[in-house]
Amino acid sequence: MNVAADLHIHTTASDGLLSPVEVVRKALSLGLSAIAITDHDTIDGISSAMNASEDDLPEIVPGIELSTEIDDREIHILGYYIDHTDPDLISLLKKLQESRFSRAEKTVKKLSSLGYQINLGEVLDFAGKAAPGRLHVARALVEKGYLPSVAAAFNDLLGYRMPGYVERYKLRPAEAIAKIRAAGGLAAWAHPYLSGKDSLLTEFISHGLQGLEVYHPDQNASQTGHYRQLAKSHRLFICGGSDFHGPGVGRASFLGNYGLNVREFKDFRENRLQLL
Repeated sequence: MNVAADLHIHTTASDGLLSPVEVVRKALSLGLSAIAITDHDTIDGISSAMNASEDDLPEIVPGIELSTEIDDREIHILGYYIDHTDPDLISLLKKLQESRFSRAEKTVKKLSSLGYQINLGEVLDFAGKAAPGRLHVARALVEKGYLPSVAAAFNDLLGYRMPGYVERYKLRPAEAIAKIRAAGGLAAWAHPYLSGKDSLLTEFISHGLQGLEVYHPDQNASQTGHYRQLAKSHRLFICGGSDFHGPGVGRASFLGNYGLNVREFKDFRENRLQLL
């Protein structure tokens, strides 16, 4: 499939390797018509990306990916076309950013107790100006030679319920959906396959969920078809993207490998007007 719009991208504003400007330039070089900047719990990369887009190419969809939890499951909610100047949204994100710093401190202490000698300063170096996340911790572990790759760090140590995992403040999905919609955005369930519980969809819809991520590198062709059918049966818009974090980071390595084709992106934009 020829991807026209990659609607799931991370930058250095959260845990990506490329700056918003670099992402825009890369997207332009690949001939993408549109990209969505969906950094984790922050809108800090959106303005830079918008300012970098020349002659409105590629189109920049202002977005976000909010981490939530329900029934001991981590659920990510994507927001599209949000007003990234909304005061209530900014207030919530400040709280979430503060929780990330606290979590990083606790993670470093926990890893130290397990014999992994990294310090908070090393994690913050990888984070740069962004709030620290698990990916930054993973990079510090790889840099020290404790693990061969970021993927291994998550699989063996930092992933949900793994030995180095530390809880942090998380929204409930209903609250994330409400905040996105109150900020004028559209709310979609990110990579639903990873939750392992499709039955949650009905509950999320009751709280105002409007879309479903159908294209994602962690979903195979059969699962893509399954979620496309789920979206159709529940009258949800479809979205998708590479979940790009940067070259060589996990399976989602290549910008533009996943996303919507021209017709699907046209439908996505039209749905925005119908659902607002």
